[in-house]
Amino acid sequence: MKKIIGFTLLLSLLLLGACSSNDEAGESSESMDMATEQEMSESKIAKEGDSLSEDKTNSNTGNMMDNVQNQMMIYNADISLRTNDYDKFYQQLEQHMEEKKAYIVEANVNRQEHGQRNAHIRLRVPQKNFQAFIDELGSYSDNIDSRNISGRDVTEEYVDLESRLAAKEKIEERLLAFMDEAEKTEDLIKISQDLERVQEEIEVIQGKMKYLENQSDFSTITLNITETKVNVPGLNEEELNTWEKTKQAFVQSLNGLTQFASWIMVVLLGYSPVILLVAIPVVWLLIRQKSKRKRENN
Repeated sequence: MKKIIGFTLLLSLLLLGACSSNDEAGESSESMDMATEQEMSESKIAKEGDSLSEDKTNSNTGNMMDNVQNQMMIYNADISLRTNDYDKFYQQLEQHMEEKKAYIVEANVNRQEHGQRNAHIRLRVPQKNFQAFIDELGSYSDNIDSRNISGRDVTEEYVDLESRLAAKEKIEERLLAFMDEAEKTEDLIKISQDLERVQEEIEVIQGKMKYLENQSDFSTITLNITETKVNVPGLNEEELNTWEKTKQAFVQSLNGLTQFASWIMVVLLGYSPVILLVAIPVVWLLIRQKSKRKRENN
């Protein structure tokens, strides 16, 4: 009986040990599965994060490229050059301007003492033709003394104006809606005043935007031109007119004599009473002195 009881206890212990081992193995397997799943999840999240980061980087790079391509630049060039023949240079310049779609906005030409001419010409050229126009100047000018090119990026300024314009237009829409809903005259007057002010601000902003657009679409080139050839004026026989000038001088001298004789007649006849009043005492004194001298001589 004791042996049966002992065998039963031993069998129970073995069964309990086996169950415990299976539970630990199951828990270990479950723990490994959870760890594996967690690692896979983390790996997936990391990959997704890398993918998102790469997409974001590519997106930012694309935006940067778009910004570079959409930059609004204003270019100006100041060029000083010399030419032997200004007339020939100007003809070639006009042809060059026609080819590059340029136009003159200011032109001043002065002639120096020895006949050379100095010119100050300011012109506008489409931005896409700006550099080509400058490079081709050297093909028909004798010498380029200086060339200064400057550029100004107004992209940020233009974008800021766009934002301000959009905000003002929204305010304008609200004021128009308020005006439709206004019932009191005082409210209508106040809204009208605010609307007028906002619309004026919109016009100012639009004007600035159009100015920046025009300045960026067309670049400005200023040419300071000096002519080096000395112009010797020829003898122009047509300007001499010797015979005509002689006749003119003769007529002028006759007119002068006639005017002098006329003046004498006017004085003698017009002032004759005064002349007689003065002349009679003078003549009487002269006659008396002459008579006195005769008596003394006798």
